[in-house]
Amino acid sequence: MAEAESVRQQDGQPPKLAALQGAALDAALEELCDRKQTLYLATPYFAFESRFLERVGPDLEVRATMSRDVVRHAVTRNPLRMRFPWNLTMFAGPTRILDYQERERNRFLRISVPPALAPDEQRRAFRLERTGRSTGALGSRDLHLVKCTLESVSSLGIGVFCLEPLPPDGFRRGQELQISLTLEQGPELKASGRVAHCGGQVLGLAFSPPLAGATLEKLSGWLQPRMESALRHWEDRANLRRQAERSSRPREAPEGILLASGNAGLQAEVTTALDGAAAMRWVWPAVAPFREAMECPPPQVLVVAVSGGMEESHRLRTLLESVPPQCPVVALGVGADLDLTRALAAELKATLFVDRKTLHSVFFQRLIVGLIRKHWPAPAPPPI
Repeated sequence: MAEAESVRQQDGQPPKLAALQGAALDAALEELCDRKQTLYLATPYFAFESRFLERVGPDLEVRATMSRDVVRHAVTRNPLRMRFPWNLTMFAGPTRILDYQERERNRFLRISVPPALAPDEQRRAFRLERTGRSTGALGSRDLHLVKCTLESVSSLGIGVFCLEPLPPDGFRRGQELQISLTLEQGPELKASGRVAHCGGQVLGLAFSPPLAGATLEKLSGWLQPRMESALRHWEDRANLRRQAERSSRPREAPEGILLASGNAGLQAEVTTALDGAAAMRWVWPAVAPFREAMECPPPQVLVVAVSGGMEESHRLRTLLESVPPQCPVVALGVGADLDLTRALAAELKATLFVDRKTLHSVFFQRLIVGLIRKHWPAPAPPPI
């Protein structure tokens, strides 16, 4: 999917990004609507949390949290921007409210979409949102101690959720606190921080003074692999979405023949040999495409081309681990050494082994049809 190009940065710096526009913007908004991602509608004075819903022509429909009066008297009278998380940062652009509706006790806004949305990251360092089971405590100058869990962390500050009500004094914006953290599968950190924002039992703290020396090295060493993992997860999100969609769909009924071969030309030979007796698909023998082909839809018979060799043996063993027991596997010997390919087929525990020469006779077609009838018998007709 086309999108803004990101460049990985070291030392906890956020990635450099280009603006979203054209096809990249359309693709991003489609994905954000699919995920019902959080969206912020911000004026110079207020920010209202909303949620992506769907594209309506060139515009966007979002779930609103504000009333009609707030929209009329506060939002529409000030410059309005849309802000949302994307590619491990924030993007934003000007927008305006085109319509307000209330349906089934829910509030909806239709807003305009600008031709381009630019990075709008106010943070000066990468912030890790998935911190695992990292816990700690905050201490104030008047010796109040509050246990907390780590919600987010960067080299510049942290976000925490306090596990108990905050004392009336000592935990307000601008005040200094002592921080003690135990990072999941990582070091213990001790630092001081200034409360940058607070809301209920959620606090954001900036390290004050900024981390340096051994403490910064320990945190950076813990952050770096997690930052790289977050980037890989983002880059692979399209594949993860496809997997989630497939897992949520009803399982497809087995159908036809799947040929796994490193020789695409073999597909024509097998198709000719089947002569329409069964549908046939071809897949390259690599893990990702093979697993997808085994699910969409599952084959009734798997035909694996075997040419011999240690490297091929290892690769095919890995592939066949994901084949369900009820799917028969036919090893098609295509190598010059028939004994070698037959031995490899036996190691792979193939259901049957046949020589490539059988493709030129009616035997192969009858073999495949027989396997389908044996392993996938037609359901009995309902009683009259």
